Amino acid sequence: MVQVNLFFARHGQTDANAQQLLQGSGLNGPLSAVGRQQAAALGRGLRDENIDMIVASGMQRAIETASHVLGHHQGLTVLTDPRLNEISWGIMDGASFKAADPLLKPVVRRWDSGDFDAKIEGGESVNDCRRRLLAAVADIMKEVKEKGHRNVFVCMHGRVLRVLMAALVDKDMRNMNRFTHTNCCYHHLRVDVGDTDDLGKMVFEAVRIDVRDHLKLLEVNRPDTADSI
Repeated sequence: MVQVNLFFARHGQTDANAQQLLQGSGLNGPLSAVGRQQAAALGRGLRDENIDMIVASGMQRAIETASHVLGHHQGLTVLTDPRLNEISWGIMDGASFKAADPLLKPVVRRWDSGDFDAKIEGGESVNDCRRRLLAAVADIMKEVKEKGHRNVFVCMHGRVLRVLMAALVDKDMRNMNRFTHTNCCYHHLRVDVGDTDDLGKMVFEAVRIDVRDHLKLLEVNRPDTADSI
């Protein structure tokens, strides 16, 4: 078996984050000035990891963040996959957290109780996200096996990071909330790649969760409200 390191990161701060807006797949803005600082720090934090594959969601904030990691690893490109996009919050996408709370909190409570089909009107459920995320990761692992990659960087979003980590590491969606995050943190997983292509049979070891060391020297490093989402 071959051991592969996977670095799953959240994008840098956007203006919507700073304004405490519910930022799902319906918002596709760039990084803020603070977000660019965070992304640059993330790139420096991973520069010694010999990254040999870089993947981002199809959203501007993730692609822009991944480009800062790309700058430290020659000969690569940022591959994009919209299946890694943030959850859709439906009719509440872009609303303030205060305005969204009456619809958002009941859905989150239903997730906490194990109802992963719950969703805001027009949006996605945890199970909707889980299916597309695992399909994307299955394709990433297929390419890892075919091309012999050993250190893979994936840039995505807060809620879908919770969903994916619970699915891969714990294989139990009830544990989503233990995977905390902030802008430009990352989760380091390790997996032994053998003959199977079945993600359910692969053991994804959490080496480090919610790594923020690279952000400590930034003047602005405040967790945004989305940490709780």
